[in-house]
Amino acid sequence: MHIQAITQKISGYLLPVLLGGGILYFSYHALAGNQGLAAWTQLQTEEEALKAELVELKAQRDALDQSLSRLRDGTLDLDYVEEIARTKLSYVRGDEVLVATP
Repeated sequence: MHIQAITQKISGYLLPVLLGGGILYFSYHALAGNQGLAAWTQLQTEEEALKAELVELKAQRDALDQSLSRLRDGTLDLDYVEEIARTKLSYVRGDEVLVATP
């Protein structure tokens, strides 16, 4: 009879302990797991950073498109070509002096 009483006592505690352990396990993974709340928050932060980078890259692309349109045959801007030659290639005329700045 002594073994039966111990078995009944253990079975009476076993179900609540298993349920409690399961709840703790799933709660931990819901908050701190690979797909939990902490990971979701980090992904939101990364998404905002990527959106900001995308806006910056679109602005750079638009500036490059505008620059390219000024260099195309049909819309060639000679003043812009001279500006590029002076700034990028350090082009100067014979009667000018180039002053380099660091």
